[in-house]
Amino acid sequence: MANRSRSYPTWQILLILLVLGGIIGGWIGDALLSVWPGLASIGKTQSIGLPSFSLNLRVFTLSFGFMLHVNLFTLLGFVLAYIVYRRW
Repeated sequence: MANRSRSYPTWQILLILLVLGGIIGGWIGDALLSVWPGLASIGKTQSIGLPSFSLNLRVFTLSFGFMLHVNLFTLLGFVLAYIVYRRW
């Protein structure tokens, strides 16, 4: 008998699912907070990353930066996206 191991989709699919899960989780969180303002305590957003900055070299300008705005709903979106990835 052949040794069969479960193969998962590639890491690129996981990355896309996590990004989409975070975006959709953020949208759902914003919608819930607009309907129930009492949930504001669990909808607080924390920003993680590097603020944008520019380096002007006269010939060209380089801009760098990356910010991730995370709240509980975004984290739930990440978790659900990972579950979808594992069941794929």
